[in-house]
Amino acid sequence: MTQDIGRTERRAVRRLLGASFVDFLGSGLFLAFSAVYFTGVVGLAAGQVGLGMSIAGAAAIAAAIPLGRAADRYGVRRALVLVHALRAAGTAAYAFVGDWWGYLVVVTIITVADQIATALTQAYVAEIVEGNSRVRVLASYRTVINLAISIGGPLGGLLAGTGLFRTIILANAAAYLLVTAAFATLPQSVRTEEPAPVRRGLGVLRDLRLLSLACVDGVLQLWQPILNLAFPLWLAQATTLPNGLLGVLYAINTVLALVFQALIARHITSLRAARRYQPVAAAFAAAACLLFWYAAQSIPLALFCAALVMLTAAELIAVPAAWTLSYAFSPDDQRGEYLAAFGMGRSVSRYVLGPILITGMLQLVGGWTWGVLALLFAAAGIIAPLTIRNADVTRSATS
Repeated sequence: MTQDIGRTERRAVRRLLGASFVDFLGSGLFLAFSAVYFTGVVGLAAGQVGLGMSIAGAAAIAAAIPLGRAADRYGVRRALVLVHALRAAGTAAYAFVGDWWGYLVVVTIITVADQIATALTQAYVAEIVEGNSRVRVLASYRTVINLAISIGGPLGGLLAGTGLFRTIILANAAAYLLVTAAFATLPQSVRTEEPAPVRRGLGVLRDLRLLSLACVDGVLQLWQPILNLAFPLWLAQATTLPNGLLGVLYAINTVLALVFQALIARHITSLRAARRYQPVAAAFAAAACLLFWYAAQSIPLALFCAALVMLTAAELIAVPAAWTLSYAFSPDDQRGEYLAAFGMGRSVSRYVLGPILITGMLQLVGGWTWGVLALLFAAAGIIAPLTIRNADVTRSATS
């Protein structure tokens, strides 16, 4: 992954990956018991927790472009240091939340910081490496994330049994401070670049070609709420399979992502490849939806396994395709703003389409939800290559 970049870049990449491992080890640990903590310790109702997350998600979408624009102006690395410091402070504040309003403030701060951190990390990678190496570095970054979460999740579940929730949360906040310190010592940029001029007005929102790309990607990124929401709800609602199988089934996704993400990403580092592979990702996702639907009628365990393989294949293709496209259509002096705007499609999938379309429709129309999702993926697969072909690349990109 790093053999085709220089020594300074390799050092920066290794430190970025190390900091990211600590970061998502903590995230996995907290997510494993967060619902129990907020409902059982803080005393919030499940509906209050969900409402707070939805409001926080809307705030993250609204804040994405202004924060990306500020990062372009003042420096991506500086922005990342601030973002991770906010995450550390917000996580520590969770230990002292006592009511819904306090929870809402803290979850909003953390969600906004989490969402912009993804775009800014991608922008920072673009500053320290060039060309095809960017997608390869991000593939390694995502592999590290999956490994860290796969360790942090079970560990968090075990630690939750001790009942020391606030102690664990404060330890997690301390880990985020280490991440902040690591980003503070990373180079500002290997290449010298002029600071972006002050920008006002709609900016990237006038760029309809980028927004159309973000919309298509938003549909393809529905794999995430399907994996985290729809699949476990459907297993519990429509089959007699024990809920204990969820961990085993999730392991299919985790193992495949760890083994194959970097390998697949190597083949999707050009605009031409992204255009070719996005419909493939859509086809895999549509097939997964149909298998989930049919699983309620016949051989559920085998079909759930097959569906998760298909869904993971869609994930492992759609994610690097999104990286390649977002880099190719982002001007160098507006990279933070453009990458943040492109990421809004993913945020809408996670916070709007996922909870409303998937969970709501599963309750109202049951299995037909999978048919609707399959049609959405099929439409995205048809539209994706047309959208890319009709857009002008804003900077040099391999094709």
